[in-house]
Amino acid sequence: MKSIFKIVLIFSVVLLSGCSSKVEEKPTIEINSGVIAPNIVVGKPIKSVTLKDQFDKTGTIKPDTKKIIFVFAKSTGHLVKEYLNTKPNDYLTKKHTVFVADVSGMPSMILKYMALPDLKKHKYSIYLIRDEKISEGFKNSKYKDYIMVVTLSNGTVKGARFVTTAKELQSAIE
Repeated sequence: MKSIFKIVLIFSVVLLSGCSSKVEEKPTIEINSGVIAPNIVVGKPIKSVTLKDQFDKTGTIKPDTKKIIFVFAKSTGHLVKEYLNTKPNDYLTKKHTVFVADVSGMPSMILKYMALPDLKKHKYSIYLIRDEKISEGFKNSKYKDYIMVVTLSNGTVKGARFVTTAKELQSAIE
């Protein structure tokens, strides 16, 4: 009985708190040298990890991947999904781009019963970071409330752009 009460309480808190998709607009930040995040260093191969998407499909960074979109906040994740929902289902594939969302801080019940069903509505893959230690390796803490778009060439990091609008996101991907 207590576990049912906890589930109802969690769902109530989430529903009442809303799901804001508003991202504070900030200037674009570009990093073209040095360390972008612990596992993302300009001039070095990106550290590859195996992640599963919302359909439980395993994926890794392929040699032809040109861009990786990382989000570490709910609001930036919503902005990316809203942008991608205006594009054809094969947009990311055609752009050789991978979308990675950090869900490591999300309670497992919320992830299982609310977030994953919502994510499964999208036809494109959203690779999920579920482990906080993995998240820390790819997160730039200073810009965690931005969308981070990492540019690669043959698996080597060329730079990153941190954006907060759909227009800037499109520019970073194109």
